Amino acid sequence: MLCLPNYKKIGELIPYFNNPRDNENAVDKVAESIRQFGFQSPIIVDCDNVIIAGHTRLKAAEKLGLDEVPVIVADLSDDQARAYRLVDNKTAEFSEWDFEKLAEELKSIDLDLSAFDFEIGEIDDIEPDDVEHSTLDEKFIFAPFSVLDGRAGKWQDRKKQWINIGIDSGDGREKDLLGNGLNYLVETYGAGKNSILTGTSVFDPVVCELMYKWFNVYQGSIFDPFAGGSVRGVIAALLGYDYTGIDLRKEQIEANYKNAEELNVAPKWICDDSRNADDHIKDESVDMIFSCPPYADLEVYSDDPRDLSNMDYNAFLSAYREIIRIALDKLKPDRFAVFVVGDVRGKDGFYYDFISDTKKAFIDCGAKLYNEIIKLDSLATAPVRAALQMKNRKVVKVHQNILVFYKGDSKNIRLHFGEIDAGDVSDYQKEL
Repeated sequence: MLCLPNYKKIGELIPYFNNPRDNENAVDKVAESIRQFGFQSPIIVDCDNVIIAGHTRLKAAEKLGLDEVPVIVADLSDDQARAYRLVDNKTAEFSEWDFEKLAEELKSIDLDLSAFDFEIGEIDDIEPDDVEHSTLDEKFIFAPFSVLDGRAGKWQDRKKQWINIGIDSGDGREKDLLGNGLNYLVETYGAGKNSILTGTSVFDPVVCELMYKWFNVYQGSIFDPFAGGSVRGVIAALLGYDYTGIDLRKEQIEANYKNAEELNVAPKWICDDSRNADDHIKDESVDMIFSCPPYADLEVYSDDPRDLSNMDYNAFLSAYREIIRIALDKLKPDRFAVFVVGDVRGKDGFYYDFISDTKKAFIDCGAKLYNEIIKLDSLATAPVRAALQMKNRKVVKVHQNILVFYKGDSKNIRLHFGEIDAGDVSDYQKEL
């Protein structure tokens, strides 16, 4: 129970010794708020003057040189006080802006709020019809920020929903096709559905869903020059996109078609070298390029000499650039190409800088870098590998880069790309 606030000297207040929230970066903002608007939110303490909520407000008050601050003494048990301390900090994480209402409010306020990172210039072009009254997640599935957290509970739940439809992208890929490092972990820690390592990487279906909906036109066509497993094709077909993927491995293609047949969808896979894409796909005929290329020799997919994962890096890069050039020839003007990539260390321990090489390959072929997204991956074996790798001062990479390129005039994007369908996975399960 709370009583009315009274004022206490700053020196009387005791910060909680084990405060789990670090709000140091917010102190200046809170201080500016107090300076402009006064101390409108009292600090909450227990009967011994130990702070329950308001550590940042105390630091802000100290920064402003205040002698005393408004305080409320809460009548809470020790457990309740510790719990409230956590809950008070946690609840802000569940809040999102209604951006139309925010825009209306900012436009109607005749005060400079730039100190709080409210930039009026960013909303000057927003019209009432531009933004619906909805959260970013409701509108775009996940907030369209430059970092996507694949470790978050909501992400993992959506991923499980897609996989539970019946996607089986691991078929067609054998353990003896992996690199030595992955083989070592498989042998040491085991492989299987309940293992920390499955033995082969499986593409994240949520990434597919987001990239298709964010960067493809409605029911557009997709060309995947490094098709690999069934995920990208199956998700595309379930979402109503026309998918064509090329892969060298006959076994993989057969496994993909088997999985698609089980799900009653019909993506198209071609068993060939993507350098022969001219034999299968017309120039300027597809609406999106989407792929996850081999990360150099990180995973070896076959013993076929045409397989890029068998090549040294210079030969790999030459063939890779050629495939990108051919793929971009297939892309219509004013369309996006999206590659999911990650850097790879050579045998000397240094990174190849594969991400930069990918950017250069696209830019040299006439597409420009439009977005770069970091997708955080689940830790999986990272804690196991970290102790070993840090002996050589190597940090463990737990992210991938999603590079979004655009072929054409960016002023035309709004002409071709409309509203995003943020449907539930269950909507597509009903189609099966």
